[in-house]
Amino acid sequence: MFHILLNDQRIRFLIVGGINTVVGYGTFAALVFCGLHYIAAHVAATVVGTACSYILNKYFTFKQYKKSFAEACRFVLVYVASFFSGIVILYVMVSVMSLNAYFAGMLNLVFTTLISWFGHKYFSFHVD
Repeated sequence: MFHILLNDQRIRFLIVGGINTVVGYGTFAALVFCGLHYIAAHVAATVVGTACSYILNKYFTFKQYKKSFAEACRFVLVYVASFFSGIVILYVMVSVMSLNAYFAGMLNLVFTTLISWFGHKYFSFHVD
């Protein structure tokens, strides 16, 4: 059954997201614990998380083995689009719709995950 689940690209994407969350937040927490300013820790964790996500999504989720600088650039563009879309969506939900920030943050994860999924599937790792 586990093998059947791993054949589903969407499941692999969610697994990578979970791993990436642990790596990104783990990096952030470790750097803050070591005394690094939280903003610097956030920047470093974002770089580490993006690199981890790229490698895992490239080889595990989408099984793309060719080396491609253009692919890496497209991946970063999707990350940037997802990040800024998430900020806009979060602002609208909290400041315009007056939703609780914690609830809005959870809902925002759904939107940014979908943006990432479709962006990576059809843009970053799209095979002609």
